[in-house]
Amino acid sequence: MAIWCVSGNKRGQILTGAVVTDGIKKGVVCVHEGAWPDLENGLCKNGSANVLTADIPSSQLANACAGNSALVYIEKYTGNAPKLTAFDQPAVQA
Repeated sequence: MAIWCVSGNKRGQILTGAVVTDGIKKGVVCVHEGAWPDLENGLCKNGSANVLTADIPSSQLANACAGNSALVYIEKYTGNAPKLTAFDQPAVQA
């Protein structure tokens, strides 16, 4: 059974579901990539791992993202489920 949790560090926080399993090493958090950022008051409601990782290139040649690792804390989320807005149509500017 999954529980809602907040994972975060000095870069930000993400809301995710958590499942404890023998398939992940103790002390390690696995966050699947690909979520669109959906920020509200410093919390990514859609669980984008990019919120937690450093924005530094892997090298001057490649400029790819650096390793997908970051130190984070994890705590149980006790609030109500927020409304996701990442997929809402943007406002049209005239």
